[in-house]
Amino acid sequence: MLIGPYTVTAEGVVSLARHVADSIRVRARGIPALPGDNPVEIAGEVLRRNARKVFMAGAGHLRFMWVTDSGLAMRGAEKVLPLTYLRDLIRFMVAESRRLGRVPSCFRPGRGFDAPYWRGDNLPWLVISAAEYSRWTGMELGKDEALSLQWLLNDYCRRHFRDGLLADSVTGDWMDTILRPSSTYNNICALKMLQDASVLGLRAPIDPKALETEILRVRWRGDHFVDCSVGDEMGVDAGVFALYFGLFKKDLRDLIIKRVEREGLTRPCPMRASLSRHDESLMGPLTRFSPGYHSAVWPHLGLVYLNGLRRAGKDYSAHKAAVEALVMKHRNFVEALNPEGGLYSTWAHSTDYGLSMAAGQYLELALD
Repeated sequence: MLIGPYTVTAEGVVSLARHVADSIRVRARGIPALPGDNPVEIAGEVLRRNARKVFMAGAGHLRFMWVTDSGLAMRGAEKVLPLTYLRDLIRFMVAESRRLGRVPSCFRPGRGFDAPYWRGDNLPWLVISAAEYSRWTGMELGKDEALSLQWLLNDYCRRHFRDGLLADSVTGDWMDTILRPSSTYNNICALKMLQDASVLGLRAPIDPKALETEILRVRWRGDHFVDCSVGDEMGVDAGVFALYFGLFKKDLRDLIIKRVEREGLTRPCPMRASLSRHDESLMGPLTRFSPGYHSAVWPHLGLVYLNGLRRAGKDYSAHKAAVEALVMKHRNFVEALNPEGGLYSTWAHSTDYGLSMAAGQYLELALD
C-alpha cells in the first residue's frame, strides 16, 4: 500500500517502531560495547553477529537486510564470513527479485519488500555484489541466476532511463530520507552496474561509455558533481563513489579529492554527507522529524572515501586514525554522528550501531 511517497508494509511499521524505541534506548544507555581488542576484531564481531538468515544492516533498528548495505559490506564480509553464506544470500536476492519483477530495497527471511520505498540503487548493488563475489571466488552465475539478472537489467534500463540518464521519477537511493530526483549517486551506481555486467557474462542494455559521457556532460561542474537533477548543490556521495569505483579519469578523481578536503567534509571524522542541510522540498513527511539525518556525519561513507583514497594511492592515515578512535571510543561501528562528532540523536530517531556496511568497509580498508 502506498501512502504519499511511502510503501507501507508490516515490516516498515515494525521498523518505524524500532526506530523510536531504539532511539530512547540509545539516549538512555548509549551504544552497546562489543568485544575485541582493536577495530579489526570489533568489525569482525559486527559482521558475524549480523550474519543471520539474512545479513542484517544493523544491530539496533536496522534489523532487515538492505541490498545496498550488504553490497557495501561484501568485500569486507568475504574476509570473515563463509563464502557459501554470501553465495546463498545473492542467490536468494536474485530469485526473490525475479519473482517480484524488481529488486526490492529490503529482505527478510522468505521475502523482499520496499522500506520506506523502492530505491534506484537496488539493482546496481545486487549486480555489483554478484560481480565482487565472482571476482573473489572465480564462480560464475548459474543459468537461472544469469537469466534472472539479465531480465532485471533489461527491465531496469527500459523503465528507468530517459534521455541518457536515470529519469527524475527515480527518487530513492541510500539517502532514503531525501527524495532526490535522478541523484548523481544513483547514476554512478548504474554506470558501475553496466560495467560489471560483463564480469557476470551479462549484456549491458545501455553502453557504459554513453552513460559515462552523459554524466560528465550534465552533472560535472569542474571539481564536483551536482547532487541530482534539481538545484546545483554538490553531490558529496556521487564524488565519493566515483572515487571508490575508480570511474572516470584520474585527473577528475584528483579534483574530487581536493574539493572534499578543501570543504572540510572529513572533519571531525570522515565524513559529512552534504555541505548543508538538504532542501526541504526534497524531504518526505517523516523526514521533518529528523531533517538533519542525511546531512550528518556518516562513518561508512567516510570509509568508502578512504578506500577510494587507498586505491588512488593517496595518504589516508590521519583519516583512518580518526575512524579507529571513534570505533574504540564506542567499541562499535555507529551509523551517524552530529556535526560536532557526538552520536546523532533526536527525540524520534538516533544512530544505529553494529552497522554492517561500516564494519565491512573498514575490513576492506584494513585487510585488502
